[in-house]
Amino acid sequence: MRELLQNLDLKTLKEAAKAQGIKPGRCPTKVSIARMLPDDALRALVKK
Repeated sequence: MRELLQNLDLKTLKEAAKAQGIKPGRCPTKVSIARMLPDDALRALVKK
């Protein structure tokens, strides 16, 4: 998972969470958002 997150930026993860209807909270990190997202959505972001 660590390798997947290194290639993504925080803005992309926030947009994906918003599209899924997930509210990441006040000070989200890349790891905290990635844990909330389903594995399918996370892998789809990496492929883009």
